[in-house]
Amino acid sequence: MKWFIKCIRNYATFSGRARRAEYWYFVLFQFIFMIVAWCLDWMMFDAVDGLWFYMLTGLFLFLPGLAVSVRRLHDMGRSGKLLLWPCLILFVIILVCLISLLLQLTFVLTAIWACIPILYLVTAIYAIAMLYIFCSAGTPGDNRYGPDPKAEIER
Repeated sequence: MKWFIKCIRNYATFSGRARRAEYWYFVLFQFIFMIVAWCLDWMMFDAVDGLWFYMLTGLFLFLPGLAVSVRRLHDMGRSGKLLLWPCLILFVIILVCLISLLLQLTFVLTAIWACIPILYLVTAIYAIAMLYIFCSAGTPGDNRYGPDPKAEIER
């Protein structure tokens, strides 16, 4: 729980480095809190009223989750911009779809729908690569993002 609290204290701190334990304990407790919020919604509201606790919990935990992910990438000497690629690709696809709808270019929309299986495959490969990266050990010693968090604890 101390790692989760550390991430909440560093709510929007994108600088520095995060150990594997910090990242994975945050993910674990985030998962637990999301399940609890979903259960509260299920017990208190019906499907029509929505998932209020779930959405509020997700909204509250989004920024610290993003920050700890960036710090985890920094621990391995990688840039946090690696997390932006899926957002950029999705933005381009949505932009192309909107332009196609405005110009009534149905062949473009048909081509995009035909590419959806490829997008699923690319997304799966990206997710597996990110899982591998987040499970990897950080670079020992200092790197350009800061001091080694393991060395700080061992002192």
